[in-house]
Amino acid sequence: MKITITTKGIKSKDKDAPKKAYLCFRLRDKGVDIKVRSDIEVLAEYWDSDVLAYRRTKAIPSDEQRKTKALVKSAIEALYESFNADTADVAWAKSVIEGCITPTPKEGTGLTTVVSRMEQYLAEHPMSKGSVLAYKPTIKKLQRYEAFKREIEGKEGFTLYCETIRPEDYLDFREYIINEYIYYNDYPEFYEKFDLGSHPPKQPSSTWVIDVMHHLRIVAHWCIRMGFTTNRSCDAFPIPAAVHGSPYYLTLEERDKVFHADLSKKPALEVYRDLFMFQSLTGCRVGDMFSLTPNNVAGDILQYLPHKTMRNRPQTISVPLNTKALTILKRYKGKQEKLLPTRQVYKYNEGIRAVLRECGINRMVTILDTTTGNEVQKPICEVATSHMARRNFIGNLYKQVKDPDLISSMTGHVNGSRAFARYREIDEETKISLVNLIN
Repeated sequence: MKITITTKGIKSKDKDAPKKAYLCFRLRDKGVDIKVRSDIEVLAEYWDSDVLAYRRTKAIPSDEQRKTKALVKSAIEALYESFNADTADVAWAKSVIEGCITPTPKEGTGLTTVVSRMEQYLAEHPMSKGSVLAYKPTIKKLQRYEAFKREIEGKEGFTLYCETIRPEDYLDFREYIINEYIYYNDYPEFYEKFDLGSHPPKQPSSTWVIDVMHHLRIVAHWCIRMGFTTNRSCDAFPIPAAVHGSPYYLTLEERDKVFHADLSKKPALEVYRDLFMFQSLTGCRVGDMFSLTPNNVAGDILQYLPHKTMRNRPQTISVPLNTKALTILKRYKGKQEKLLPTRQVYKYNEGIRAVLRECGINRMVTILDTTTGNEVQKPICEVATSHMARRNFIGNLYKQVKDPDLISSMTGHVNGSRAFARYREIDEETKISLVNLIN
């Protein structure tokens, strides 16, 4: 059998609008000549019928180009696989193509939705509370995406199933989450039902989009390992590496200024300062710090299992406590069940920034705007978070020791990990000390 694809223009009342066209499939074999107009739309000006893909152009988003190419390929493959010269007709061909555009399960097939598997993953897979909270927005995005496809795009019954999801579905979902903040303004009545309240969709950063797509791939791999599906389409769509700016952190002088600051007139800030300083002196993650109890301190040594790697790489972290860290612990000894007071993370981050502003720590730092991809200058007191405390520990230690293996033994990073490498700022001081070795 031979398959050729041509285009058929779509009439539009708007003469200035880009000319669109439907893709038309023609199947020929001995005694068979079937012509079918599909619902796959392309911009006729940029479509190349010889290679069955868009020509290189910036007029069409790259995701849309890949999605259309993948959709056409899957339709052709499906037609070849199910072709029977004795029964092939227009209805059959149209059904096969439509099934590729909007795959729907047949009753009794036992297909499971991607959303239900993600919920099962959260319920059954060991993970920290922070990780669970990170996955929940992804589930809500998926639910809104499916509703959007059904109600706004008219794809009746559209649902993503673990057994039938395709690479182009992943790409289409990514396109949706990138543009949802636009759709939110275009279709206000549709989004009213989701009770987004004071948290409407905003233009997402590239890092956030990457994280969401990683959530989908992680759950898909879990489904494969559990034997729920053999569908490996999750490996066929690209996830670019996250882009990070150069790490910024407090110098030792700035850290000590905060440590010794007199905040007695603002006791709430005193607590945030002590938490921030303890984290800066031990390098622990915020979730681990709020889980510590007095039992985690043996003499002058802090010992704990990092929650992030507890399941896959259980390793006890031991961090000697210096005099500053011990001073902080003495202030809170016996005042609560945990080793230190606990706070909601977002409140803690707000508290850190308030402390730095109060202490006059407002040095300008260069950060990467992950939404625009541009570098911007901001005061360090406006961008500080609990994770910067971890960088305070790692960055300043690295300036003194230059031994990543020794430092990573106190932070829980895998030796040689790319994540750890981001913390090791190769600054001018490091370069000078290195050159001086051969002076």
